Amino acid sequence: MFMENPIDQASKNRMDIASIKRRYITGEITREEAKVLTQPIIARINRATEAKTKELNKKYGSHRKPVFLDFVNAMRNSY
Repeated sequence: MFMENPIDQASKNRMDIASIKRRYITGEITREEAKVLTQPIIARINRATEAKTKELNKKYGSHRKPVFLDFVNAMRNSY
């Protein structure tokens, strides 16, 4: 199984979110359609965030909680 480079995956996620955001802002798709389209991307981002936070917590002995991305923040910011 081929694992994609995390940097490549992150830039693909950003491009996908930007494309959905553009379509949503221009009225091409509704809010509900945008939510459905972004859900798998947000889930992938959040899984990666959780894994990286666990790794860093173990490495540095800290107990930080992962900060997850949601639909509103994905559409409002360029995370």
